[in-house]
Amino acid sequence: MQNDLNENEKIRLYEDGYVIIKNAIDPHAIAAAKSLIASLLPKDERQLLVPGKLATDARITGLFNDSCVKRILQTVMGPFPPVISCQVAVTPPFNQLGGTPGTHVDGGWSGELPEHAAGIDAATGRPFDAERYFGNNDERRGTNDGLLWMDPERTLSYGGYTTLVGVALNDQLEPGNGQFAVLKGLHEEVEACFQEQRDRGNIVGPEGYQWPRIKIDKKGRPYNNGLPDRIRKLAEERAATGTATKSWPWPELTPINLRAGDAIIALHSLPHTATPNLGPNPRMNIYFRVRRLREGNPNEGTRRVAHGVSDHPDRGYFGQFLEYPEDYNPWRTTIDNLCNHWCEWDGMQDLVASRTNS
Repeated sequence: MQNDLNENEKIRLYEDGYVIIKNAIDPHAIAAAKSLIASLLPKDERQLLVPGKLATDARITGLFNDSCVKRILQTVMGPFPPVISCQVAVTPPFNQLGGTPGTHVDGGWSGELPEHAAGIDAATGRPFDAERYFGNNDERRGTNDGLLWMDPERTLSYGGYTTLVGVALNDQLEPGNGQFAVLKGLHEEVEACFQEQRDRGNIVGPEGYQWPRIKIDKKGRPYNNGLPDRIRKLAEERAATGTATKSWPWPELTPINLRAGDAIIALHSLPHTATPNLGPNPRMNIYFRVRRLREGNPNEGTRRVAHGVSDHPDRGYFGQFLEYPEDYNPWRTTIDNLCNHWCEWDGMQDLVASRTNS
């Protein structure tokens, strides 16, 4: 069984921001997980949500914990806390998902918005009437999905982890089968955006330099902006020069075509999205958000963080502030790592050094 990435796979990860591991998961484990999820899906196939208890079921988390992907990450990335939870992502058949993929980098707030925009600061994307958009307490995760701010001082508006691992439970080979899709190779540009925000002494993340939190579409509707302006512009340029097809009308996006049992390892900074499933079968993927162990952090491994699913592990999963010693600043550590994402990949250092010095 594979325990590391080979040289070509490391090059793919470095250049593209992701790498696919073929036949990573035991077929019997895939079949058991797929059967379990199918038995618990809602009767209404238009729904996306599956029972929350599946996120911590050992038959689901075992797809990572009992696989070669865990061993590969321990080698190419380094140690990490136990993975105790995950995201069970099912896209129903013939589901349009609004028709437009919501490309983003994980870690930001993505709550529901009013139908029509009113009073949005164009530079920061922050509404003047914040309560209308965020609720009466935007410090914590309540009715909102995700957190607006990581730290009490509101210098960091984005969570961070190291890598997203996706496992396919069914074949996703034909365009339009609900594939996970990425802005291939733009992970370095995202890192540069974080660096520029930090170097300006600005907020890092949305509401910081050239990253409005909320934007307005051409029809006057507000939407959550999961990308810095520079990345959105690059995506638009790719779309303008690429070739769209009936089954894949998003030429800026690279579809991740997987067979059941394949896995993808992607950098946190790689912009990604789910895409509409136009096929006849539910698309079933399991996602694990893994962050390299941070020495000095007393909260590593605590169940309150929900490691494996949370994209904001400096806070409790439900938004609670955690206690840290005076000599450990979790927000500064996250900012430093967002601005130097390869620092968390022990097994990539020789390749990174050779490319940096060439």
